[in-house]
Amino acid sequence: MDITKLETLLADSREIVNEHQKNIIEKGEDFNVFSILDLETSETKTHSKFLVALLDPKGNHYYKEKFLALFLEEIGYYKERNLSSARVETEYYLGKISKGYKSGGSIDILITFPSGKAIAIENKINAKDQKNQLYRYSQFKGGDCSLYYLNLFGKSPSKKSLHTLTNSDFEIISYNNQILKWLEKCLYITKDGSILQNAIKQYQILIKNLTNTMEKPLEDNLNNLIANNLEEAKYINAHYQKTVDGIREKFRFAVMDKLNSMPLVVKANLGNKIHYNHSQIWLSSDTLDRKGVKFGIESFSGKGHKNGRIFIGIFDVKNNYSPKRDGDYRLSAYWPIVSDINTPDNNPLNLSSTKILEGLSTDKIYFEKMLNELTKQTKAFIEAYYSEIT
Repeated sequence: MDITKLETLLADSREIVNEHQKNIIEKGEDFNVFSILDLETSETKTHSKFLVALLDPKGNHYYKEKFLALFLEEIGYYKERNLSSARVETEYYLGKISKGYKSGGSIDILITFPSGKAIAIENKINAKDQKNQLYRYSQFKGGDCSLYYLNLFGKSPSKKSLHTLTNSDFEIISYNNQILKWLEKCLYITKDGSILQNAIKQYQILIKNLTNTMEKPLEDNLNNLIANNLEEAKYINAHYQKTVDGIREKFRFAVMDKLNSMPLVVKANLGNKIHYNHSQIWLSSDTLDRKGVKFGIESFSGKGHKNGRIFIGIFDVKNNYSPKRDGDYRLSAYWPIVSDINTPDNNPLNLSSTKILEGLSTDKIYFEKMLNELTKQTKAFIEAYYSEIT
């Protein structure tokens, strides 16, 4: 591998990315309603519901079956003609999941046609596959139901989800391919300047952010640059995730060590490894262990709850505790009380942010500031709740 070519590739890539960032700022694309409302990666509340709202011929977009027809064309489904009477719904309940995980669950997106045929879509953003998930969905209508696995980049489902299914039993579609192309077609037929068009644009921008997609001219430039430096790009690709995980893990170890050096009534230990969606630090004591409760900081992976935003909370499988201070809130049954961790600038601390990761990797002062801020907020949270829950 030519090191000089590698350095040139990185420098030229940075120029393209900088131009992309400049365009985002000029167009105001960072002011995205889904991001503001913290709904970027919610599969059910954001993505499935928005897709269904567009696909439904009876939806209040008032474009009847036009969006549905464009979608079916994009995924190559040409089996239906009478689309105006199609039914589109989210979280279609198949019944309680059976003991052997062979039936039951909820189909993320279900499209049923007057002919009796159907399309079942399993929608994945960050969540992992469930046991026999696609297999269970395949039981709906048997051969009359076409099965699709939708995810950000067109990855294959896990064997855990398939059970006895083979690749011929389902199709893979992706947000960065079919969904973005479909949204572009939807925008083309909507009225310029309409609320509907603006809503679709907002969602399109969200998908581009999640899939790291640029405007076509810049993307073409980047693709050409990579195509002319394939050997160097291969090495960058191979080492990217390892490098990012290394930055996150270094920070997580530093947080654990710092907490264990502080005068706290709990001891910090590592939870799930850094490549898990939910990668934590647990903080506990003998007293807390006897009560089946502990403190936790999650998630250092840049994924998981809160779109990867780091929080400190009480982890309680028995759900015995609920009183909260102002600003703290309930996240789930297992996390009855949590508090978001902020940076020194009072922004969310999220290790999915490349800006934060670069700072942690290259700036020792920045690293120390983030470390001190996280541990300070953790200490305050523990001191506020420890006596109450013990």
